[in-house]
Amino acid sequence: MLMTYDHFNTDELRGTSQADYLISIDADFRIQDGDTLVYKEPSFPIVELARSLLIWMNNPDRGDFAFDSMAFEEVGSVQVRQALAGWTFSSVFAPRSPSAPVEWSEVERCVRDFVAQVERDLAAFGLDPDEVIRR
Repeated sequence: MLMTYDHFNTDELRGTSQADYLISIDADFRIQDGDTLVYKEPSFPIVELARSLLIWMNNPDRGDFAFDSMAFEEVGSVQVRQALAGWTFSSVFAPRSPSAPVEWSEVERCVRDFVAQVERDLAAFGLDPDEVIRR
């Protein structure tokens, strides 16, 4: 399972508030299950997703995850849901292509790898990842 992106883009960044960083930094995002593309979206708010995933992961009473983004009217552009055989990754924009079920440890690894990638790119841009996505 892989959530990743390329083309880290700050062209729309005009301010320095946390909200500016969350909605103005984007990239071409994708979720892949091995060779299968589950979902892809250009100009996706990756910083906002990273922050939302961290909040979800740190909640001991977490249930399913449905990304509620300021950039989309629909909730669930990225979803992580518990199924009978494990956890699946999907999107409301690609409802017919959910991932195969994976163990919770794979969900954790996938989310942590994605967040780490966002943190590295924020730091390379000169921003403190703790101030942008961890507060």
